[in-house]
Amino acid sequence: MRSRLALVAMYGMALLIPYQVDAQSSTAPLPENQSVAQPDTRIIPSLQVAERYDSNVYFVPGTNLEDYVTTVSPQLRLNHRNQWVEGTVSGGAIAEVYVKNPGLNYAAGRGTVVLNLDGTMNRLVSGLGLRVTDTVIYTPQPLAFAAPTSGSQIPEAFVRGIQAQRANSFSNVAMVDASYRLSEFMSMTVTYVDQRIRFGSPIAAPTGAAQARFINTNFQTLTSGFVRQLSPADAIVLAHQYQKATFSASELDSQFSTQGAIVRWSRSITPALKATGEGGFTVISPGDKVESIGAASLEWKGQYTTVMVSYSRSITPSFLFVSIPLLSQVVSGTARRQITDSLSLSIAGSYAVNESVPDSSLLQFQSYSVTPSLNYVISKTFTATLSYIRSQFEQTFASQAVPFDRNQVQLSLVAEWK
Repeated sequence: MRSRLALVAMYGMALLIPYQVDAQSSTAPLPENQSVAQPDTRIIPSLQVAERYDSNVYFVPGTNLEDYVTTVSPQLRLNHRNQWVEGTVSGGAIAEVYVKNPGLNYAAGRGTVVLNLDGTMNRLVSGLGLRVTDTVIYTPQPLAFAAPTSGSQIPEAFVRGIQAQRANSFSNVAMVDASYRLSEFMSMTVTYVDQRIRFGSPIAAPTGAAQARFINTNFQTLTSGFVRQLSPADAIVLAHQYQKATFSASELDSQFSTQGAIVRWSRSITPALKATGEGGFTVISPGDKVESIGAASLEWKGQYTTVMVSYSRSITPSFLFVSIPLLSQVVSGTARRQITDSLSLSIAGSYAVNESVPDSSLLQFQSYSVTPSLNYVISKTFTATLSYIRSQFEQTFASQAVPFDRNQVQLSLVAEWK
């Protein structure tokens, strides 16, 4: 039965050809193609300069090793659109200089390509859509949390509240998202996501704390199904999902896979309020362990206030200590209030629990992060932001818990020449 489901998913993928990459799967029928009268190309350079106080630059428990950090990050973004394609190519570098720990000084980089090929695909086959995204990041301190996402978005497997010792890392997340309009109210969707992360040697702390064991990991997700537009405000998705994780640690390779079904519903309750929810199950192999999965989100956009909260429960790979599947649950939210035309206040928060499957006592990660910030638009070019980040992490492996916390205060100035 499983092989038949997988075959149907792969066959659908072959039929539809690839489609977009956002970190978001299609949940509504493909929009009608919109022509653009004149091609438009914009090149937008930007520069960020920031000063930060960091209470724990080595991510170690007990003795906090504080430092003062200067960050410089030049970026370049190219936007282009015409009747065939809409695309964004962006990239840049980030360099940090540490006052007390110059051995942590580094230069890193990030690049992203986002292509919306709906116009091209519609001219080849009416109703066909294709979007592609790829993001490459090199950094010695991978992110622990990401911004909240709607329930329709596929979660970033390596940004689920896990923060360990510093180590140079290279990650690549690519997504191909295809859809085909069968009728005015029905469409097919196929989303393929390939996520990879590679690590160098951990950066040792002066305290001599034990170093974490990092594991190079590949994680692939294939989701295919049907979207039914019940009304202008409601859409429902029935989908099959297959995932495969492959680990490489020393000379030993291991892997696991999952296969299951998802039902997703989205509704625009009012022009300002949108809700999304999904639920389903997945079977983890080897072991044939059945776990429930799901997600939910609520987004409200008012005249001066925006709020978004989300929850997700999914199976992700562990890239620390031991190569096994994790049952990952993350709750996150953001709120932003426009106080004046130039001044805004925002707060973001996330809480995560990641537990090994099937034995939750073997490995567990529990963490939270809260970030209030104040944003001031100085001019059309310059924006200043003052933020505070409070985060705490606890990783438990073989009944041995290692907790640590981190406090950061940052003042940044961003110049963007649009």
